[in-house]
Amino acid sequence: MATVRGERRRAALVEAAAAILLAHGLDGVSHRAVAERARAPLGATTYYFATLDDLRRAAVDLVVSRDLTRMERATAKVTKRRRSAQATARLVVDTLMPGSHPELVAWFERYLGAARQPVLRVGARAINRAAREHAATILNRSGWDAALPATVALAVVDGATLAALVEGAGATAARHAAQAALRTVMEP
Repeated sequence: MATVRGERRRAALVEAAAAILLAHGLDGVSHRAVAERARAPLGATTYYFATLDDLRRAAVDLVVSRDLTRMERATAKVTKRRRSAQATARLVVDTLMPGSHPELVAWFERYLGAARQPVLRVGARAINRAAREHAATILNRSGWDAALPATVALAVVDGATLAALVEGAGATAARHAAQAALRTVMEP
């Protein structure tokens, strides 16, 4: 039976691992780095997590859970009414994309990394499925679902965001690029 102190220690380790994941990617998550960030003894990471993959999986699960919650909360606020292409594109992008530059880069790193690293695959699939569902809901509630499939909207947003990030854009500029690209697809 886990103690309250033990649960807190484990949660602090997962929180530290998640912060490292967002800042440095999956390869940055090591027992030593997590212990240092959590200000815990190195042995604590191996006590609570049998393998490095277990520790990494816990970090990925926490980050994915937060992303899913963020998207769910944003979508829940979208009321059903006809919106312009611009307003709808902004809602879709704002709902799907994390806010800060490091989070946005980490979002795509995890997504692309899932092709090579199984520890990322389940979370990436969950995010992708949720993103499609939330895009579909927003398009429906905004009167655009008949004109634009959610899979197309998601592909446009992802592609435009990645292209902007590759060009050196920050999160705000990348979001604007994604909104503009989606709006272009929506307007005749």
